Amino acid sequence: MKLSTILVSLSRAGVALLFSASLFWSHSAWAESYKLAFVDVPRAMAASDAAKQARDILQKKLAAKQQEVSAMEAEIKEMKAEAEKRKGGRPDSTPDQENEMRAKLRDYQRLVEDNQAAIDRENGRWTKKITEALLKAIEDIGREEAYTVIVGKGQVLFAAGSIDITDRVLVRLNERTKKWF
Repeated sequence: MKLSTILVSLSRAGVALLFSASLFWSHSAWAESYKLAFVDVPRAMAASDAAKQARDILQKKLAAKQQEVSAMEAEIKEMKAEAEKRKGGRPDSTPDQENEMRAKLRDYQRLVEDNQAAIDRENGRWTKKITEALLKAIEDIGREEAYTVIVGKGQVLFAAGSIDITDRVLVRLNERTKKWF
């Protein structure tokens, strides 16, 4: 091999080595100048004291609404049984009875839909309120502990456990929301 070919090969390797070294040094400097963390937002939301208490409130309201629905169901069953007795087992019923039954079934459907909508609205209000408190807790920790970036776990493809601040966020969220109930 000629000396000039060897020198060109060495110089190309040298350039590649210098380029790799510069990337390493710039990456190392970047890694040292930024502080990163992530939060498992669904876990923080589900495990927060506020979410647990909101779930309890919603369950109680749902149970109360279910009693109302069950009472109307019983009333409809009773109307059907009475209609069968009056008919003497005949398959047809009077127009008044049919209209009354249809009206009761419409009322029942409206009640079920209204109850579900009310529970959904309240669930949405609680979710929004807790989410706002969670984001404020994350922001506070980010500022206090000088994080450059805090991301949600769903966006992280890999992370060392040492940058997971979910537990600290959960503590802060619980402190922030304990006066709500």
